[in-house]
Amino acid sequence: MRFLKIAAISVGIVMAGASPALAQRAQNGSVIVMDYERVLTTSVAGRDVEAKLRQIAEQMQAELQPEQTAVQTEAQALQTATRGQTQEQIQRNSSLNQRVTAFNTRAEAFRAQQVARARDLEYTRQQALLEFNRQVEPIVTEVMNARRAGVVVDRSSVQIMAEGVDATPDIISRLDQRVRTINVTRQTAPAPQQPAAGAPAR
Repeated sequence: MRFLKIAAISVGIVMAGASPALAQRAQNGSVIVMDYERVLTTSVAGRDVEAKLRQIAEQMQAELQPEQTAVQTEAQALQTATRGQTQEQIQRNSSLNQRVTAFNTRAEAFRAQQVARARDLEYTRQQALLEFNRQVEPIVTEVMNARRAGVVVDRSSVQIMAEGVDATPDIISRLDQRVRTINVTRQTAPAPQQPAAGAPAR
């Protein structure tokens, strides 16, 4: 998730020496650069977010593990039981055919659980990053004001920049001084919206 730019739409490239006017603007601090990924991965608060998300992911996997093991065990048992038999032979064997049908239903239900947990984890991550951004935004605004900047550009949009334009270390330093933990709670993703009856599929 990209940090939403606070002041303006990002400009493409800040080039040192490209033009006197652009270089002067950069030197005067009218444009600053923030490496959002670096802020997220190296700040104390950002590392706290990632650690908590890992814990939630591990918790979800632990919840799925018993059923995953049971499905894998049954799959191996059925592979042994049906080895050398044709589909027709399996269908004629009532007990075996029922077992295969039950397994397929169980396996499909487990796949649905996996998809649901993945959606929950992604939604949890999105909400955690929204909270992280909420904490970062006033600090970025403060750095903008201190440097008299009118635009913040994400580092991913910049190829070359003038010396002193990168405000990332300043932002991380101020963030570390004030915010060390982020509230991250496990979320349940909203149910996917179903198309209205008669509406064309997209």
